[in-house]
Amino acid sequence: MFNQDYIMRQVQQMTQVLSKILIQVLKLKKSESAIEITNYTNEKLKETLDFDIEEFSSLLSEKGLRYFKKERNFSNENLNIFADILYELAEQCFEDPKMHDESIRLYSQCLQIYEFIEKDENVYSIDRNVKITKIKDILG
Repeated sequence: MFNQDYIMRQVQQMTQVLSKILIQVLKLKKSESAIEITNYTNEKLKETLDFDIEEFSSLLSEKGLRYFKKERNFSNENLNIFADILYELAEQCFEDPKMHDESIRLYSQCLQIYEFIEKDENVYSIDRNVKITKIKDILG
């Protein structure tokens, strides 16, 4: 019982942290460059979750999304918020020629997360589905 309560509190705290990062990324998109937003996001992720976007990418490639659910206690809600952060970063980076390849990589990771959640949850989300469609169009 205690262990389950502790894990639930951790999941809730992670949701709050990821939500704060997403809100700040959305604010920064209006005035900052893609590089500055990416640096901010990496700093906050490293500070709070002990990994940045590069480390997330490596873990995702090596261990898959189940690792984040089982070993890092990510809920589908946490994964969805994290994918939203990556989506906003990808969108910001897409127009910058220096960051276009990074944008494509971020979009690919978003798609992987969104599709994982779709299968894992069996709950339809209009917002998520719109993003999946847009990403597939971008990735061609």
